[in-house]
Amino acid sequence: MLIAILVGTVLAFGWGAVSWTSGMYDFAFKPLPDGAAVAAGIDSSVTADGAYLYPAPPATSGLSPQQATIANDTYVAEHRHGPVLMVLFRREGVDPMSPTVLARGFVIELFGTALLAAIIAVACKFGARTQDRLALAVAVPAFAMLSSHAVTWNFFHLPDLYSIVLFADGMAAWTLAGIACALIIRPEGKARS
Repeated sequence: MLIAILVGTVLAFGWGAVSWTSGMYDFAFKPLPDGAAVAAGIDSSVTADGAYLYPAPPATSGLSPQQATIANDTYVAEHRHGPVLMVLFRREGVDPMSPTVLARGFVIELFGTALLAAIIAVACKFGARTQDRLALAVAVPAFAMLSSHAVTWNFFHLPDLYSIVLFADGMAAWTLAGIACALIIRPEGKARS
């Protein structure tokens, strides 16, 4: 199991190196026109790191029912008219390729692969054949991507290409890790199954 976790983690992490350097994300992120001016405007009005929405749902506690209805109607009208923004704000700059970020990413993928390995190991307790384990290696990442990226795409109205790239990248990384686990972890007493 430890070998499966290590091999799966290396494959998932290796895929990440490929996906981030291959231009795959050029479809997901576009340079913000006049980004320095936009960033300066946000920096001057936002005081704390965080995720910000515009228009944001109104705070209606303490309002009369009529005031709450007006506030909600205004929010819906602003949302329909646009623009709609989601800003992820970090006041201090970061080194996107710092050793800490890479090490933390590897550890996250190590724990993710360990969970995949545990699922496949449980299936092995029930005598799962190779094709069953490979099906899990695809089904579990598909569940993870649908329950995360597809849900946020839908409810936060994220751009289609952005969500497709995140979905495809995650699917590839975790399927590679899952396949490694499915081929290395086998039911007890079976060298090949």
